[in-house]
Amino acid sequence: MGAVGGGGSGPLEAFNSTWIKARETFGQGSPVGGEQFDGSSRLQQMKATVESAAPDSRWQGAASEAYAAANKEHAAVYGKLAGLDKRMAAEVTNAAAVVSAGRENLDTVKSWVHSMASSLGATTAQDRDRKLVPIVNQGISQVSDIITKSTGEMNGIAGRLRSIKAEYAELLGQKFGPGKDGSGDKDGAEPLNVKEKGEGDDGPIKTDMSSGEIEKIDRSNREMLQDMLDEYQKLPDGQVKTDRLADIAAIQKALEVPGSHLIYLEKPGDPSQMIPAATSVGDPFTADHVSVTVPGVSGETRGTIEGMTREAAQLRDEATNIVAETNMDGSHSVATIAWVGYQPPPNLGDSSVLSDDLAQAGAPKLTSFLGDLDAASKNPGQTTALFGHSYGSLTSGIAMHDGASQYLDNAVLYGSPGFQADTPAELGMNDNNFFVMSTPDDIINPFGALAPFHGWGSDPNDIINDDGHLRFRFQHLETSAGLTPIDGYESKIGASGHSEYGRDAGDRMTGYNLATILLNRPDLAVKETPLTW
Repeated sequence: MGAVGGGGSGPLEAFNSTWIKARETFGQGSPVGGEQFDGSSRLQQMKATVESAAPDSRWQGAASEAYAAANKEHAAVYGKLAGLDKRMAAEVTNAAAVVSAGRENLDTVKSWVHSMASSLGATTAQDRDRKLVPIVNQGISQVSDIITKSTGEMNGIAGRLRSIKAEYAELLGQKFGPGKDGSGDKDGAEPLNVKEKGEGDDGPIKTDMSSGEIEKIDRSNREMLQDMLDEYQKLPDGQVKTDRLADIAAIQKALEVPGSHLIYLEKPGDPSQMIPAATSVGDPFTADHVSVTVPGVSGETRGTIEGMTREAAQLRDEATNIVAETNMDGSHSVATIAWVGYQPPPNLGDSSVLSDDLAQAGAPKLTSFLGDLDAASKNPGQTTALFGHSYGSLTSGIAMHDGASQYLDNAVLYGSPGFQADTPAELGMNDNNFFVMSTPDDIINPFGALAPFHGWGSDPNDIINDDGHLRFRFQHLETSAGLTPIDGYESKIGASGHSEYGRDAGDRMTGYNLATILLNRPDLAVKETPLTW
């Protein structure tokens, strides 16, 4: 939050505007404590009930021992769930306290500023503004400190809640007794499409990529897609039916791209939800270099996956051309993935773009996909690059912060409103493998400047003074037209606006740069440096 200068802008009005925006971050209504989340007493009672059902001396033998072991494990789970409930309730109460304290502190600052303004007495408007400036600047500084402190506390709470959520998921997915190691069917056969852990009968059914057999996975997913088409065609006429059939039609069109495969498909438990899917051009289980691209705002399956798959093919072609042009040693096969695996905001006008709720929900799904992809890889030397566009960069940043970076060698985030980090290290990356792209006229740039205000980390385009030298806080790749470092290679046209980063990869500087990072050759990328003062 910047200081207020002199002039006719109205310092007090500037403070009031800043204060209102800050106050909006704390919401409306009374903060609710965590009591409603605390079911620990009931869970402890269930633990006691289970323990009381343990076999006694009247039942002996192997069956009794197996039952007793499973019974003990069940009781332990109820005990752990009770502990998690208590921790969850405590964190919700902590969050409510942060909100209450933030509101109270903001009110105190506002009262002080207005009191000081009233004490100035009668004077000319120009003299009044001159005297108001230091008062207002101090008030705005205090407001900024309140927001920074509250944001830090909320980020800490959010991190602990994510940890609790993961512990819940682990407990709910636990198996007991014989077969708990997941050995499965007696013949050793595993289904390619499995119901997600922790879900009931109506839970989603999603791809199992563990075989790493591209043709087998693709065939199974196409069969599942046809089954979904047959089922959804029987839905009552309406928006749900229209949207799901549009999802399926878009996936089918994407699979018309030469060399494309359907490597991931999820049938949602509720047909009103989008069908998550991922396509690959090339084999990501054997390729030397793999990229995964995450869409942003309006990136639903029905409107995105076909175009993203075509862009994936263009990116793969550009990477292949670079390999040939530079005579790279060794094998450099490439696979490019379009991952449409989460629900993004529907458009820039939707209120969800101002919240990270959808990104928080999508990040674990992205992490899970990257982990499954890594586990199924048959190439131990494989490199993986993550490309996140727009709101997808926020989703990617949260995922990397929470552990997805362990599956990555490089990442490029572009057209970004922020990615919840002040340094690459906070995402598990460094200045040599984490990059940002931003066109000068991208409409998202003003949103990125507000990233600190939202608690989304630093402005992706922040410029800092490093011992007298200006540099980007995050290493930037060039988006404007120009030449590449490869002798004799064609010059590239620039990208503009918010949507051209991944388009026409063979022609644009942005496509060239993405291809070099995909190939794990950042030394070939064209870097951007900030304009000097």
